[in-house]
Amino acid sequence: MGESPARALKREKTMLLVRARRVTRALPHAVVCRATAARVWGVEVLHSPGAGQPLELIIPEGLEIPGCVTHAGVLPAADVTLHHGIRVTTPARTAFDCAHWLPRAEAVVVLDQLLRRGVDLGPLWHRTLSGRARDVLTLADRRAASPRESLLRMMLADCGLPRPAPQLRVTLPGDRHACLDLGWEAYKVAVEYDGREHHTTPADRRHDESRREELRGLGWRIVVAGPDVIPGRAADLLEAVANALIERGWQPGPEGMVRILARIRATRRPRTSRRGRSYG
Repeated sequence: MGESPARALKREKTMLLVRARRVTRALPHAVVCRATAARVWGVEVLHSPGAGQPLELIIPEGLEIPGCVTHAGVLPAADVTLHHGIRVTTPARTAFDCAHWLPRAEAVVVLDQLLRRGVDLGPLWHRTLSGRARDVLTLADRRAASPRESLLRMMLADCGLPRPAPQLRVTLPGDRHACLDLGWEAYKVAVEYDGREHHTTPADRRHDESRREELRGLGWRIVVAGPDVIPGRAADLLEAVANALIERGWQPGPEGMVRILARIRATRRPRTSRRGRSYG
């Protein structure tokens, strides 16, 4: 049997910590930063190349170090700490750097997780921020329950759809409640993410479907996103959610509709024939 994804991730993190500890001990002025720092703090970084990825370091001399990407600079002492024996940027400084340097959606995924772990991002607003970093801080939301849900939220917002609320609480009969992964209460439309890690057994699937049928009976439109939705079926999801919102009364306007259609077309992957040729 092959190694499970959870075990592989744990092994990769252990290897990362060992490498980072070794490097920062050998180079007294080196500080682990950016995406590598996020991983040291236990945050999942999307599209990570794996255990062999370069370590990102801030170092005064800007030296070239095998297996590392170095950035010349000196950090304030308040931005540096020790974690598991590794000299690393503090969680707040890690958030600051990721907001500036990671791709927008990936930065939001990191900041969502840091917020959920109790990191206070409020003081960052008093630092010098680029326009993109301010945008990322505005979009970050501590309610996001998983990195994939964060990425789904960003994908929907980037399409031009209204910003959904994460973990939307809905009242059910009998003094019960349901939490929807992403939803628009005004239109009674929701997106539920079915990740393999939480929806693997027949009992899990029966429970999910029973809950969703009850919500549908209360007038909710539930769009289910499977684990293959990103990136393989992103266009189908965007189209389904946009149609559901419009049917429920949301009005994007002509310019908004053009943006939505353009995003769906850009996201849709061309299908290929058996010879590998693309066709519409």
